[in-house]
Amino acid sequence: MKAALAALLLAGTLIGCGGDGVFIISFNSGIIAGDPACRNNGGQFDLRNQGGLVLLVILNNNSTVILANGSRGTCRDLSANAAVQVRGPQDGNRITAQSVTLE
Repeated sequence: MKAALAALLLAGTLIGCGGDGVFIISFNSGIIAGDPACRNNGGQFDLRNQGGLVLLVILNNNSTVILANGSRGTCRDLSANAAVQVRGPQDGNRITAQSVTLE
């Protein structure tokens, strides 16, 4: 809820400052459908959201993975059927993750 409020305030700031850029951050939760494909600086996985839609989540070197105990993790800490929340810009069915939080 705090993150959604922060995104709304930031969007309002962009408009208030005369900015004409688009700032859209997506918040999705669901389960990881299949094993993630991890690389040295990130990876990707399919997220089946609560509505049943499958989205491709891209992890890059700027993505943060937060484990259930609050510590930082990596793509290799993610596994099939894990419940997660994903935050990041969405383009169609693709999300570039700013953060992935294990529930």
